[in-house]
Amino acid sequence: MNMNGAPIQYSNNDLNDGVRKFVAALLEKKCIDAVLAPKRIPSGESFAYELTRRLQDIPGLCPLPPIVPINGARSLKHLTHKGRFGLKILCIMRPCEIRASIELAKLKQVDLSTIIFLSMDCPGTMPTKNYIVDPQKCDALFAQIMKTNVPEGLRPACTTCQYFELTDVPTDLHIAHMGMPETTLMVIPGSETGAACLKATGLDPSADTSTWRTKIEEQRSIRQGQREKAFTALAGQTNGISDLDAFFADCINCHNCMRVCPICYCRQCFFDSSDTTRIEADTYLNRADTKGGITFPADKLLFHLGRMSHMTLSCIGCGSCEDACAMDVPVARIFIYLADKTQKMFNYVAGRNSNEAIPVLAYKESELHEYEDAREQ
Repeated sequence: MNMNGAPIQYSNNDLNDGVRKFVAALLEKKCIDAVLAPKRIPSGESFAYELTRRLQDIPGLCPLPPIVPINGARSLKHLTHKGRFGLKILCIMRPCEIRASIELAKLKQVDLSTIIFLSMDCPGTMPTKNYIVDPQKCDALFAQIMKTNVPEGLRPACTTCQYFELTDVPTDLHIAHMGMPETTLMVIPGSETGAACLKATGLDPSADTSTWRTKIEEQRSIRQGQREKAFTALAGQTNGISDLDAFFADCINCHNCMRVCPICYCRQCFFDSSDTTRIEADTYLNRADTKGGITFPADKLLFHLGRMSHMTLSCIGCGSCEDACAMDVPVARIFIYLADKTQKMFNYVAGRNSNEAIPVLAYKESELHEYEDAREQ
């Protein structure tokens, strides 16, 4: 892939200003019919995705907000769940949101036939609950993170993310800003569609991006170190059912983690069905008698293990589940840890390639023989 880019100048030390300038040009040149992008809600304490076709709405968009209260893939799913939308829509999302959209497309939950993705180098995202308490303070902290790339105050999932830029993210256009001067960003085409968009707007993607690539590798190395450290800690905390039970001890079974997950899409979860999960009182008494006591809500570990078995192969590590947890259970960290293990078993990265089938949907005779050989021994 050609990693050269087209430079765009922006003002006010605000990267969003440069992205809006580029998006407006795409809309004016009719490269796109509409834009789906984050926008600050009127109260100022959060952001939501807005779909617009009007050029006058572009200045109000915030392409790279400090928080992601809802993964953009969920918004895209609701927009396209009945099939082709009929418009060429530019979706401005973080890399993890694009990867989630790709996974949902494989699961027939999203139609991407008229979607053009625009991604950006992602410094990470702040916890939503912190932002709601003091938006101005968090805005200032996020602006500082954008300048220094020091991940202070970010979601834990973001500090270990390896897919924060163009590599392994199937995007059409990518905004490169890490390692760039404060008033310059680079637009890098990631597909033929992206290259055509740049040509239509008169931008020439021939500028050298070696400084950006150097900064990206530096950040990747830092995050890999954090990832290995986190995985080592998790390995010691999740060794068997007893450890897992302690890990999820504070869970109140609210299922918020499931409801915000971009990959969970069932209309009704098995664990929300009273007909299938209702347990008679005498069963609880028998359990208590056998174990000497039980905690309530019951079966919360079964819920988490069930969800893990369903979707770790498609987990994109966005951290939304942990962000939504009312009890601050580090649920995203254990999901990312297990997803790393299960996806490596199949040489699979969730959302990396739209043509790469999810392993549970495509059986290969050549896979997992090493486990069969180990069993025979």
